[in-house]
Amino acid sequence: MDDSPLRQRPNFFSGRLLTADDLAQEQQYLLDKFKRHNRTLHGFGIVSGLKVTARADQVHIAPGVALDCEGNELIVSCAQSIVAPATTGNRVAYLQLRFVEKALANSPKGEAQQIAEDVEFSLTAENLNRGHRHVRACWLACGNAHPLTIAKLKLTTNAWRVERGYRPPMVR
Repeated sequence: MDDSPLRQRPNFFSGRLLTADDLAQEQQYLLDKFKRHNRTLHGFGIVSGLKVTARADQVHIAPGVALDCEGNELIVSCAQSIVAPATTGNRVAYLQLRFVEKALANSPKGEAQQIAEDVEFSLTAENLNRGHRHVRACWLACGNAHPLTIAKLKLTTNAWRVERGYRPPMVR
């Protein structure tokens, strides 16, 4: 659940001088509330799409939406491809999605004028969904910032293929 006993937001009224800190606090309050809603009501996993296929040394990810354990939306708006790992001993790899924020359009003073929400893909030897609980058709979010595992790849004779037996977490 939420660690803070009291959630606070700015109180706006006529004549109040607004500062950047006031607006940042308001935005953080709303972001935290939205992420808490996603974590507690929906859990984590794939909402829609994100079908994974592998051909030769390429892994293809279809557009889709997922939620990570922190409650962030992971939005893949167009098809993506990444290069599969070289055949260096590991015969299993897990495809991970991670939520990232990127600063855009710096002002003359060096502050970011906009922040873009994006997704990064990686292939690792570890399934970071392992150990999460599944209760009444819902994957319970742990609240921690870590990538979401959406596919397991296995190395066959000379190519990677998607393991059909792996079931990624799904949001229902």
